[in-house]
Amino acid sequence: MKDIKIGIIGFDTSHVVAFTKLLNDKNDPFHVEGGRIVAGYPSFSPDLYASYSRVESFKKELIEKYNIEIVNSIEELIKKVDAILLESVDGRRHLKEVEPVIKANKPVFIDKPLAANYYDALKIYMMAEEFQCPVFSCSSLRFDFNISKIKEDPELGEVYGCDAFSPCPIEPTNPGLFWYGIHGVEILYTFMGKGCEKVYCEATEDFHFVVGLWKNKIGTIRGIRKGVQNYGVTVFGEKKVYQTTYSTEVPLYSQLLKKIIEFFKTGKTPIDPEETLEIMKFIECALISEREKRVVKLEELK
Repeated sequence: MKDIKIGIIGFDTSHVVAFTKLLNDKNDPFHVEGGRIVAGYPSFSPDLYASYSRVESFKKELIEKYNIEIVNSIEELIKKVDAILLESVDGRRHLKEVEPVIKANKPVFIDKPLAANYYDALKIYMMAEEFQCPVFSCSSLRFDFNISKIKEDPELGEVYGCDAFSPCPIEPTNPGLFWYGIHGVEILYTFMGKGCEKVYCEATEDFHFVVGLWKNKIGTIRGIRKGVQNYGVTVFGEKKVYQTTYSTEVPLYSQLLKKIIEFFKTGKTPIDPEETLEIMKFIECALISEREKRVVKLEELK
């Protein structure tokens, strides 16, 4: 089977270089087969330092190392590829940038965050349903080797609770947990699944702490801005309690790319879109809770 021709939208995250290396460099020890990056549209956000300050260096590396073709529009990119990686680091751009992709019915992976607010995320999935376009979005932490090993262990039994943690720098354009705390939220949902009813959030200069209530179950997220910053989880199972941090031996991105390539081939997302949308709602409710100092029910967001 021929490699899937993949295009990238947004050159303002290190993911574009890391993904291209894993897909295009067959000598990489963690090379992922089945797809190849062939072209890209180097969009960026002129009002976001983390975006405009990095786009040119990543663009240069993709051209010089991997001979990636640069195009002048998303519409031009769509005509050259079979599938799209929407890599724009700024979730505010995702709704606008994914619209022509969905209308062209090209399968698309939208890197974290799916959007910078719940309502944009909802519009993306409504549009995907209207045009019957496969859409997949998640954090790479969901498929980390160590986290997946716990998830797949039959000795875990039913999950009764979960405490997740991740770095959580603040970026006002993608507020609260949308920017980086989403990694911790994805880890939490990996084990808790959908069905959260309400959340409460406290935030200081150095930390976020969010409590989510599922039916008779509690999950928490600690967002870290001071001290050692790592990704990990404690899972309270029916038969065992597991604790782990993410794997430093098996690259996160190779694990994620295997899922993305399978998704591009089959059109079937490995995560229920309703769960991904609930994650966006969870983060939006946590942001409301932080601002208004109250418990927020997820059903408040329509």
